[in-house]
Amino acid sequence: MKFVTFSVYNQKYAVDIAYTEEVMVMLPYLEVPHSYEFVEGVVDIRGEIVPVISLRKRFGVFEENKGKTYLVVVTVDGKKYGLRVDSVEGVIDANETEMSSSSELGEISSEFITSVVRKNTELFIVLDVKKLIEIKQVV
Repeated sequence: MKFVTFSVYNQKYAVDIAYTEEVMVMLPYLEVPHSYEFVEGVVDIRGEIVPVISLRKRFGVFEENKGKTYLVVVTVDGKKYGLRVDSVEGVIDANETEMSSSSELGEISSEFITSVVRKNTELFIVLDVKKLIEIKQVV
């Protein structure tokens, strides 16, 4: 499998390349009032309005990155979303022996995690894109 890899708050993550449309430097965005904490706003990407999800905020890290950030644009069920990340590592190819299931993580919360990839000496947490963008309704 191929994965797009990036970092958020000094941790390395990956998403399945099948979900990934493109990667770009973060664009100026329009804030949307009364939205969820992790939805920073929307951007216009070639005429399409795309929600921006801060992965720092989604993971509960509210310390803002003052440097350059990036947008990993993913498509889920025909809709585009921008995942705001701190840096982009690249693309990796992983085989079955380099992957561990999220159940092997033990007590670590695996709400957004599908697996972990070991590539050389690095570990990448593989994220469940569908769960990342999911907004739970509070009743």
